Amino acid sequence: MSRVQRDAELTARVKAEAKGLGFARAGVAEAGRLDEEGGHLDAWLGAGHHGQMSWMAETAPVRKDPRDPRMLENAKSVIVMAAPYLRRNRYEGPPPARVAKYALGRDYHNVLGKKSRKIARLLQEAGFAARVAVDSKPFFERAWAERAGLGFVGKNCCLIVPGLGSHAFLACVVTTAPLTADSPMGRRCGSCTLCLEACPTRAFNGPRSLDARKCISYLTIEHRGPIPLAQRQALGPWVFGCDVCQDVCPYNQTSGATEGSLEAFEPAERWDGFEVARFLQMSDDELRAWADGSPVKRAQPEGLARNAAVVLGNRGREAHLPVLEDARRNHPSEVVRQAADWGTVELRRRLAAAK
Repeated sequence: MSRVQRDAELTARVKAEAKGLGFARAGVAEAGRLDEEGGHLDAWLGAGHHGQMSWMAETAPVRKDPRDPRMLENAKSVIVMAAPYLRRNRYEGPPPARVAKYALGRDYHNVLGKKSRKIARLLQEAGFAARVAVDSKPFFERAWAERAGLGFVGKNCCLIVPGLGSHAFLACVVTTAPLTADSPMGRRCGSCTLCLEACPTRAFNGPRSLDARKCISYLTIEHRGPIPLAQRQALGPWVFGCDVCQDVCPYNQTSGATEGSLEAFEPAERWDGFEVARFLQMSDDELRAWADGSPVKRAQPEGLARNAAVVLGNRGREAHLPVLEDARRNHPSEVVRQAADWGTVELRRRLAAAK
């Protein structure tokens, strides 16, 4: 058997294993330096658009080339797999708030990490080194997904997988195995700008150019400290993440929403009967225990309580005033007390305007 045949056979085994593990798509790209994407990353970082995400700058060299010794020296291939998450269920979040769809189920890092490690073991048993990356290592998942032919990066910076849309998690395996690469597809947004126009905080500077400091997902998850005053009303109902730019995308209106979706990404029981005001009433330890195994733990207890105070200011009812009043006086976090003070004033203003 020739080397080309051996590479093709191992590639087929990897893709079959990925399908058996529940991934809806799998593709392969030749490992190398991401010159074009790396240039965009340098410009993005130079403009300060990463906000408080200092690790993005610290790990930029690794993101540009998976062959960096801090990732996998001598890497030959990158395997990218896509797993769509739930869109069948209409549950959107704890009333009156909304939560990004991807965060309603179990933590995808854990779920897909376990599956991806099985792919890595297959490659290791074949005599090659392999390392897994599921949004927790300095790795440019979307860029590699585009190169591996899974989809294309839309104007909202999300990977769009034809037939699945953009509501899909990505898992990657970097390996020294010389696998057979797939062909990239062209970008297919055309003249559509619905995602850019729909953003509540006007976070896009243009197609595929996002200022994270204005993005609701960044503000509710990664940002520490008070949410800037100018952006609090625009947060609307979002207590964790945001789906607006994806919800309006035509590819998400016509895609096979349930194809390959995993039970782990169904809305977890933790959300049953849960109301967003509880984020202001629970202690930090209670919140950590409640969020264990969920993507929402990323925001940390202070962030969740801060976000809840802003959401109640934007969308709360008169019955929420006592919760906000108590938090503005008694919450142990100054950041939360300030947010609750704003929320109280904003909710009272809205209630008065409605009379």
